[in-house]
Amino acid sequence: MRPVRTSHRAEPRRVRRALPLLAAGAVLLSAGLARAEQTPAASTPEPAPATAALDPANLPGMYYPTGIEAPGALGSVFPILGVLKFIVLLAFAVAVFSVTDWAFLDTRFVGTSPGVWGGVVLAGGVAGLAAAIVVPMYYVGLPLGLVLFVGASMAYVQHRNALVTAPLRVLTPEHYGRIRRRLAGHKPFDEEMGPVSGVGRDIIFVGYDDLPKRLSAGSEEERRANREVERILHRAIVRNASAVGFVCRPHRTEVRLRISGEWALGDDIEQPIAGYMTKTVKRLAGLDPDETRKPQEGRLRAIVAGQTFDLRAKTAGTVRGEQIAIRITDVAASRQRLEDLGLPEEHLMVLTEALGQRPGLVVLSGPKDSGLTTTIHACLRHFDRYTSNVIAFEPRVDTEIENVTHIPLDQEDGPVATAEVRSRIRMEPDVVAFDSLYQAEVGQVLAEATREHSVIVGIRAADTRQALRRLGTLFGAREPLAERLQIVVNQRLVRLLCPKCKEAYRPNPDFLRKANLGTRRVDLLYRPPARTETEDGKTMVCPRCADNRYVGRTGLFEVMPVGYDIREMIAQGATLSDLLTHARKLGMRNLHEEGLDLVIDGRTSIDEVVRAIKQES
Repeated sequence: MRPVRTSHRAEPRRVRRALPLLAAGAVLLSAGLARAEQTPAASTPEPAPATAALDPANLPGMYYPTGIEAPGALGSVFPILGVLKFIVLLAFAVAVFSVTDWAFLDTRFVGTSPGVWGGVVLAGGVAGLAAAIVVPMYYVGLPLGLVLFVGASMAYVQHRNALVTAPLRVLTPEHYGRIRRRLAGHKPFDEEMGPVSGVGRDIIFVGYDDLPKRLSAGSEEERRANREVERILHRAIVRNASAVGFVCRPHRTEVRLRISGEWALGDDIEQPIAGYMTKTVKRLAGLDPDETRKPQEGRLRAIVAGQTFDLRAKTAGTVRGEQIAIRITDVAASRQRLEDLGLPEEHLMVLTEALGQRPGLVVLSGPKDSGLTTTIHACLRHFDRYTSNVIAFEPRVDTEIENVTHIPLDQEDGPVATAEVRSRIRMEPDVVAFDSLYQAEVGQVLAEATREHSVIVGIRAADTRQALRRLGTLFGAREPLAERLQIVVNQRLVRLLCPKCKEAYRPNPDFLRKANLGTRRVDLLYRPPARTETEDGKTMVCPRCADNRYVGRTGLFEVMPVGYDIREMIAQGATLSDLLTHARKLGMRNLHEEGLDLVIDGRTSIDEVVRAIKQES
């Protein structure tokens, strides 16, 4: 017997379908109670005189002169009050239905439990309706019901606002401001804006003015293109892709995803949908959709499951059409601190101590796509940026850090770039960071800055030896290194094995002997699984990694602390080999040894470590 599959959304959907019945029942119950207030009991044949409506004109002692009409009977007011009560209860029931339905949809959007929080709002609504209907005193039951319902709703609002970024928070001053701007007819980039909350959508796009936006479509092809763009970008973000490429091929466009540093093939989009998709991406990024030859660059944000992602789109024209590259940056992940980089505890302590030396020089190095910029930003977050003046020179500013002055700088400008660095340093910053230094003129300015400031320099280098050699060439003198060098770090990014499908195996004894593990005993190592097929010939896909075999990346670091003895050797003109030999005697470990620790811990594979270390600067 084939097992029956049930969706995790089935229960919330059933509850949502029952909401109209709940609201209708509440309305009928309230109507019945309102009717009962006006209709006498069936067992009473005739109304008692005491319950008859009182006429003010017949009350003893009441005298109305000729020409003055006595007020009507009070009994005529009661039907009006009953109708008003019914309308208020009807509005309350509609509000409960609407808010509860929104809550169930919104839980999916922000990535929280629909059964828990949808149930909280539903329970508050049911309790509120029950209190408004059952409590005998109407003016007590209705406020009590409102308190129960509003309290449950606000509890969910507080919870969901803590899961999303500012543009998606509701019932805040910014939210009210966005609603006012929408009602005033403000539309960014001349596009039709989407819903304020994004409920019911897997991905929404937001401009840098914090206004969600949605593209309109004039034809079925445009609607299909819009849906394809949303699907592809949502899939890329869910799979932790760092970039999406649209490559033009004859009669089609090939979609590629960059996952954990490796390109993977995606879908093939046929014409003419592919052409409309290019225009969709350009309109979302605020670019000119009619310009197909000149390169363009634009930015927007995407929000998936309550998380914000920064998208940078670049276009380039070819003879076959336009190619588009979209770089995806997780805003939360880009705010990593030193503790989040994967540094071992002893390396973290050494680097933290080196950053605390003022004045001082910290050298970070690595090849392209090694996470060097992320490490520099993590070092900048280590400083107290509210009491210190921190500036950072970067080839391209993709991520900004609060209270850090980011300065885009093109070193190819030569004297102009050198003058810019010198003028900024004259403004007496406490901390100066420079990403990807390669011009000697700029390096000499930074060498002078190490006398009074804390300087962090990033260099593209394959290892610590190459980083020291290039640093000496760029600085042009030994004095800054001999007096103020604190630490040299070289790094890589290695992919982590999927914990769901990684395969254990017994290592070769010769490998363990050559690895020089000492007293450590290793029985099992791990590697990516072999691709297997089902009986019908289909490849089995791991639900955790989607057949990528790796999930996420971590840093691999070679750390060379520079103490007094090494600085003395630099001042005396020691060779790089002598410096590294002395550092090894003091306990420095190379990238191979650090990578082997990750392999033994079962976090990555030998092949992955070898691949990462072979990267050239």
